[in-house]
Amino acid sequence: MTEERESALRKRREELGLTQRDIALALGKTDQTISNWETGIYEPKMTPREIKALCRLLKWTLEEMPDEFGVPRSQSEDA
Repeated sequence: MTEERESALRKRREELGLTQRDIALALGKTDQTISNWETGIYEPKMTPREIKALCRLLKWTLEEMPDEFGVPRSQSEDA
């Protein structure tokens, strides 16, 4: 199966009933940017203020925030 591991960002967002638009609006980003993060197309580039806002929104501590938001490349390439 190619979907053995899903995006940590998408999983958390869906657990909290949030949309990509909700995250985008809170961070001043576009829906497409959030989608790109979830799919692993792009890695996030955020200011400390944006990181704090994302942590508050997703109810993550900085330590709980995953190192990668998308499916790790090694996982997606092995499938």
